[in-house]
Amino acid sequence: MHTDWIDEFLGLMTGSTITLDAIERAHQLKDKNLPDKLYKFRAINDYAISNFETDTVWLCSADKYNDPYECATTWSTEELLRQAGKVDFDKISRQAKLEEHLSATEMDTVRASFDPMEQIIRLMVEKNERIPKKAKEKESSVLLDALSSRARETTIPGLNRFVQQGTRICSFSARVDSTVMWGHYADKHTGFAIEYDVTSWPDGEIRRRMLYPVVYRRELFDATKYLLQAIPKKDFNNLYGLIAAIHKSPDWSYENEWRFVLLWDEAFPNRNYPMPKPSAVYVGSRITPENKARLSEIAAKKRIPIYRMDLSTSEFKLVPHEMESTENRE
Repeated sequence: MHTDWIDEFLGLMTGSTITLDAIERAHQLKDKNLPDKLYKFRAINDYAISNFETDTVWLCSADKYNDPYECATTWSTEELLRQAGKVDFDKISRQAKLEEHLSATEMDTVRASFDPMEQIIRLMVEKNERIPKKAKEKESSVLLDALSSRARETTIPGLNRFVQQGTRICSFSARVDSTVMWGHYADKHTGFAIEYDVTSWPDGEIRRRMLYPVVYRRELFDATKYLLQAIPKKDFNNLYGLIAAIHKSPDWSYENEWRFVLLWDEAFPNRNYPMPKPSAVYVGSRITPENKARLSEIAAKKRIPIYRMDLSTSEFKLVPHEMESTENRE
């Protein structure tokens, strides 16, 4: 998959704010680079067979996937605490009853400071006579680190779970000949893969719109700039959850994944989602004769070809061969 265009796509989609024009340009760019074919790998079971028969795929929340980092983001708690201290100082002051501990002059100093939360802690430590003077700087640093760590531990996992539960995903691969994919997602080569011809999907088709490439990066997607915009209730790019949903670790790059991503709230049920008719179906090299016949019958009704993935005798490679009509009648 050629990925030179992805940086431009991300540049259009990842501003702290976003315009409809930028969204449309990003989708036009993506649409020009959609893969010709996509493949859905399945183990043999009643759910998978039903999806094949009814031209549907299973669309479910990201927390049901096998990667615990699905849709995960990170952010700078220090920057967010600083912003919250500026924007919500009066609220924080009332809740902490700061006026009982700080003078009016000190309150004004805190309010005008670069980092109100840090300034509050330093003033409170300075006023605490039980802390030795030589230890005050260290104590302030310890408390600031503890505040930041506590904020990180309580907010990041919770928000990530919320985003996972509200995001619906269905994964595809741009490759049908990956030995690893057949091993992991088609039950050790005993399952099958459904092929979809993306080139046959008409312009403006909703499935073209909701299909995104997965971006493989070492670092978690950083949501700091979006949350900084959101704290003062300013206009911000509320599509950042979508971009988080297409970021994954390079450990998963063998999947060559594209995925449907829909941002809904968690009340929207997991469901079968309608698809265009498949263009072909592939069966694993270890599929049983019974399951091969079962899939062949469905393929014949749909009037689509069926291929068997054979092992190359000269290299580590899976090679598709169209099954003859005699095989279809087995």
